[in-house]
Amino acid sequence: MDAPSITVQLPADLYAKLQSMATQERTDLVEMLERLITAEPQPFAGVIVKDSQLRGGRPIMAGTGVTVRTVVGHYKLGLSPEEIADQLDLDVALVYAALAYYHLNRDEVEADISANSEEVVINELKFRKTEAPLSVDSLSIR
Repeated sequence: MDAPSITVQLPADLYAKLQSMATQERTDLVEMLERLITAEPQPFAGVIVKDSQLRGGRPIMAGTGVTVRTVVGHYKLGLSPEEIADQLDLDVALVYAALAYYHLNRDEVEADISANSEEVVINELKFRKTEAPLSVDSLSIR
């Protein structure tokens, strides 16, 4: 037996937004709506965001550009959420949201912290230095 079919009327602007989202995701409108309806709730939606154009896609506090890993780094140094908020000029609620995000996504944030540790960065710089050294002799200035 086929699922029942219903017709829903949407305001034109909402329909246009949904159609645009479906086009961006390269899916049809029905598939996208099904995914949106059945998706798990995102507790940090609008507060902690990931955008490939911002901070390499790392989770940041919306509107700030401050990464969750920055807050976690301060927290691991022993600062209280209030002290972190003061030092980074953030609302303390954002700091608590970042810490909650960290505790719910510890593996992701710890992997990001590890990948950007001082040792890893130094080794990467050493590799780049030996990979393609740039000498003054190879430059031509006109």
